[in-house]
Amino acid sequence: MDAGADSVRVYICGDEYSIKGDVDIETTKQVAEYVDRKMMEFQKNITSRDKLKVAVLSALNIAGELFEQKRQRESAAKKLEELHEKSSEIGTKIDSCLG
Repeated sequence: MDAGADSVRVYICGDEYSIKGDVDIETTKQVAEYVDRKMMEFQKNITSRDKLKVAVLSALNIAGELFEQKRQRESAAKKLEELHEKSSEIGTKIDSCLG
């Protein structure tokens, strides 16, 4: 974290946090709002009001979303590489026909 970074106050699950990070304040607010929203969703769906349990379940859910996004990105990158190889092969065939 940058020692000179501005801090921002956010509310997550009813508690106030002062966060200083190396990203802009608006991004920090958006991330905090997302975490707050996820925690509120879990609070509605479980009987326990234990904030630690809610935080852990929310973190697991968010991590799961991150892993899925990484898998989708890797799959898209693989497909893009395959398309690049096919287009190169087609280009080589066209060049040989024209040459």
